[in-house]
Amino acid sequence: MELLLESINKNSKDIEKVKDLYYGSFPEVERHPMDLLFYKANLNYVDFLAIYDKDIFVGFTYLITHKNLTYVLYLAIDGNVRSKGYGSLVLSQIKDKYSKNQIILNIEVIDESAINFVQRLTRKKFYERNGYESSGLLYKDRWCLYEAMVNGEKEVTKEEFYDLVKTFTGDSLFLFLEVQITSTKFN
Repeated sequence: MELLLESINKNSKDIEKVKDLYYGSFPEVERHPMDLLFYKANLNYVDFLAIYDKDIFVGFTYLITHKNLTYVLYLAIDGNVRSKGYGSLVLSQIKDKYSKNQIILNIEVIDESAINFVQRLTRKKFYERNGYESSGLLYKDRWCLYEAMVNGEKEVTKEEFYDLVKTFTGDSLFLFLEVQITSTKFN
């Protein structure tokens, strides 16, 4: 595997594949409007990247960096190539590219009563195998509750994470999303 990460814009060659993967991978309540993602991707602290293995489209990621914190807002691998090591390789490249930063991402909280409990558990184990651990933070918006996981040696505070999210969303969207970040302990 020889991965290439390429910036995405509205005119990218595989933009339809990116959109299809985005809409097929994330529930509606977790998706920001695509136009907003493109608009924000023009800012110097956002990376919207297509992932290729040589010339084959593999997936995409959307990263937000604020100070020494990089947030993996989205990471999706095409179902045709999933379970072939691409997700782990992308996470490794993110860690290398942002080596001076803490890397943080959200997963749905592990809830045995959830319809997708097995998927949630599998996802958490995947991130743990790739060096992520619970940050001790919960991220809640108006629709969902997530556990924040971090890859790095330094603790991420709720104020740092809150500041990053607010910087990305702006005041109005932040208020609309009703974002809350709280400290907690996980077993």
